[in-house]
Amino acid sequence: MIKRILLLAAPAVVAVVFAGVALSAGGKGSMADQARAAGWNCNPEVPIAGHYLHCSPPGKPSVADLLAGNTTAPSLELRVYDFTTEEFAGMESLMRADLYRGQPCHQDGQSEWGLLDLPVDYRACHRFETGNPPF
Repeated sequence: MIKRILLLAAPAVVAVVFAGVALSAGGKGSMADQARAAGWNCNPEVPIAGHYLHCSPPGKPSVADLLAGNTTAPSLELRVYDFTTEEFAGMESLMRADLYRGQPCHQDGQSEWGLLDLPVDYRACHRFETGNPPF
């Protein structure tokens, strides 16, 4: 009896699993395209720090805002994508330099967060490409 139930239920379970995988793939477009469609702000759309596209969450200041000095947000969490393939590379945390208290950035293999030279100074900790110094 259990074997019959398993034989009848298994194809349905497999179909549901495959449908879920297909839906979670997000359809057409790159991972960065999917982020943009969800409201993430990837401006300026230029490679930064080599070959990376940085996207901020919906409603939060963008990297363009940081570069123009149009924000003093205490911190930002950015999604980072390979600029060429637009595939997800990892995350970058930014903290306003005046709020930094010596937290280590283990992901970059450094004893402290890297200081970025922007109109308002921010420190950066990357959670991708471990061992590469920031800028």
